[in-house]
Amino acid sequence: MNSLPKVAILGGPDVDARLELMNFLKADFNVIAIGSEPILQDKFLAAGFEYSVYHLDRRVNPISDFFTVTKLVSIFWKLKPQVVHAFDKKPDIWGRLAARLAGVPVIVGTVTGLGSLYARDNWKTKLTWIIYQWLQTFICHSCDLTIFQNHDDADEFMATGVVAKDKAKIILGSGVSTNLFDPVRVCDQERSQLRDELGIQPDEIVVTMISRVIRSKGVLEFMEAALMLRAQYPKVRFLLIGDEDKENVDFLSPAELAKLQQGVTWPGSRRDIPVVLAISDIFVFPSAYREGIPRVLLEAASMTLPLIATDSPGCNEVVENDVNGFLVTPGNVEQLTQAIERLIEQPELRQRFGQISRQRAVERFDISVIAEQTSSAYRELLVSKGLHLTSASSLV
Repeated sequence: MNSLPKVAILGGPDVDARLELMNFLKADFNVIAIGSEPILQDKFLAAGFEYSVYHLDRRVNPISDFFTVTKLVSIFWKLKPQVVHAFDKKPDIWGRLAARLAGVPVIVGTVTGLGSLYARDNWKTKLTWIIYQWLQTFICHSCDLTIFQNHDDADEFMATGVVAKDKAKIILGSGVSTNLFDPVRVCDQERSQLRDELGIQPDEIVVTMISRVIRSKGVLEFMEAALMLRAQYPKVRFLLIGDEDKENVDFLSPAELAKLQQGVTWPGSRRDIPVVLAISDIFVFPSAYREGIPRVLLEAASMTLPLIATDSPGCNEVVENDVNGFLVTPGNVEQLTQAIERLIEQPELRQRFGQISRQRAVERFDISVIAEQTSSAYRELLVSKGLHLTSASSLV
């Protein structure tokens, strides 16, 4: 029987994004996962983790949300975790509420960015934000710790009274495996094969963006910059990796999608992201979406790439202007175009920025660094509750 304190990692359909974190935490804790996709069970079992499933509706649905909370309460009663750590917007709200109702000793939530709550300005978004802020205020004050992935979100929540200062902590992002995302791990053959597959010539400079294809991520700005620069720089290829998200309110129209395909090479989503980044020369992420810290920016930094991103929460934690890349104003196509052009014209600057990106990824954002900070937070909270750290039986 595992005598380590039991930690339940709770997320939505992409809870498997926490697997790397769980692999580091398992040295000190009995870690399990709870997610909304049954198909992920085999993946977690193969990695050696117990996995439980609950239903989650991405849309606002009070009846469905009620059943989500009751199901999670039932799961917590059955599994008896000493720590519940919830990620993402809806799982963070309903998961922490359910953990509170179930009497879980230590309850933690991570705010992974505010997403479209800030990316759009209309009455529906404003109403949703009011409800979200009220729920977050209740949850943050009634639970033990809220982790923020960037300083801007933490400052805003504390300034508006959503979270008390003594219940807030900043851990910069979800981390990146700098051992996996290392250009030396990608061989020349893999690079050549991918270039051939995508029709990219050996002497072409590749400007890459990886994102869901929705408006608030900045894909249209990326397209406009590509259309303006292609005529002047025929040896530059603009590569967009990612799928449409038709369920998102920011989905693109058929006309916009058709124009997008004229400006960029868009093969859809891919699993070989390290190879995609290895054939890239410049990485662009012009998102107006309120990110926590974008994982793709960390991956690109780890792959020794110069970065161009918007001067917005999360992005500006990874990119320091004129140090490892450029920060541009969200929605400003002219600034974005000029930043890309400057890096196209200056290969030495690309190399210098890329080396600094890699150094920062290793020192600040490596998954081992993030896991140690997370583990330390759990230990402090367990001790503060008078719970023993080495015997699970004494924690129940």
